Amino acid sequence: MLADKLNMTPEEAERWIVNLIRNARLDAMIDSKLGHVIMGDRAVSPYQQVIEKAKSLSFRSQMLVMDIEKKHNQNSRSEAPNWSTQDFGFY
Repeated sequence: MLADKLNMTPEEAERWIVNLIRNARLDAMIDSKLGHVIMGDRAVSPYQQVIEKAKSLSFRSQMLVMDIEKKHNQNSRSEAPNWSTQDFGFY
């Protein structure tokens, strides 16, 4: 059925599906007797989820610090230097 829709022979369609599964690194298998592709879930352990969230939080925090430092440096450059605002008493 899929081979007809893709305008391929059944062997070409099967090869295409196998390459698709292999290249996308999907958790899937082909039931050639029934002609079905069985997709599985990739359950991520809670520990791995915490590790990934901590990595992303660390990266985001680092980017925020860099943005704050950049804005602080821009503001300090745009202000007048201290020596120009001092009063030396010469009139």
